[in-house]
Amino acid sequence: MKIKKSFVFVVLVLFLITLVVPSRICQFFAYTAIFIFLASFIYAFDLSKKITVERPFKELKTACNEKIEISFNIKNNSRFTAHLLYYRDTVPYFYIFGNKHENVITLHKKENKKVTYTIKADTRGEFIISPVVIETSDPLNLFSFKKEYPVEMKLIVRPARIKLITTTDPGIPQGEIKIQNICYEDTTLRKSIREYKNGDEQKRINWRMSAKYSKLFTNQYENSYDAPFFVFLNLAEDDYDLKNRTYYTEKAIEIAASIVEKSKLYRQNVGFAAYAQGFPYLKPAKNQVNKILDMLAVIKPEPGKLTYNPFIKYTDELPAGTLIFSIDEKVVREYFVKVEADKENINSKNIGAMKK
Repeated sequence: MKIKKSFVFVVLVLFLITLVVPSRICQFFAYTAIFIFLASFIYAFDLSKKITVERPFKELKTACNEKIEISFNIKNNSRFTAHLLYYRDTVPYFYIFGNKHENVITLHKKENKKVTYTIKADTRGEFIISPVVIETSDPLNLFSFKKEYPVEMKLIVRPARIKLITTTDPGIPQGEIKIQNICYEDTTLRKSIREYKNGDEQKRINWRMSAKYSKLFTNQYENSYDAPFFVFLNLAEDDYDLKNRTYYTEKAIEIAASIVEKSKLYRQNVGFAAYAQGFPYLKPAKNQVNKILDMLAVIKPEPGKLTYNPFIKYTDELPAGTLIFSIDEKVVREYFVKVEADKENINSKNIGAMKK
């Protein structure tokens, strides 16, 4: 806690005068100054102990170039009011809209103030937002204090979302993807009942309904299939041109993230492998989208060169009907060609990321 040295000096001088000059006027001023000094100290000390800071979330996730709101709460549990309170949240190198992460406010006794500001990150990765710095004083500004509150919040910035269509080819019957193809009929999911037509198979007849209305009726079923996703990402440094290596590897990561997110839209199992630091590998399974996207937020290229064909390597290891997507420099270059040509139909097939 900081103390105004000039005021302390005045108090000491007045106190010494009362010892030398036994005048009631001098004693009155000296004792008044001492009272103000002690009252201000108690005021500032109580504020320093009773002001708290909390965050509603310990972790947030966003994507590059997308806005996200950050918030924290400042609560004054003291019996006194913080008339001028300065706060500042320690944020990494993000763009902060309006610089609202720092401000000067008045915080009344027992008041809870929610601070909200918006940021935008242009770099993927894992970042820590902390600490929150608070600075205030007593009304006379004789005692001031500055305090850091280590309320950490993890911010995971995933790869930027890009314009890329990911289509699926029919795979395993009786799945989550609806299709107008009777070859993928799911007899466990009855869609409707219609009148019997010549040529309908006998096993499709709904005998209960037919007996009730003395007329033949035929069951109709949902047509659906499953097509698990498997994404392979090649981040071997030697497979990328040195001049554009950083830019191209980042775009490869964005393409991989886009395909992984599409698997969630289609409600498909998804797996992931990469030639990258750590060589991650996950077999296709449910509820892995967020885990893979978090990996792509921090994944880094690996020195070396890819020496195998991922389509050949993983085909025998994966379940039947799995769609394999492989992203490398060639796919990135093809993606840029399609973007420069201003084509609307930029998909995983025509950029070479997926093969049947």
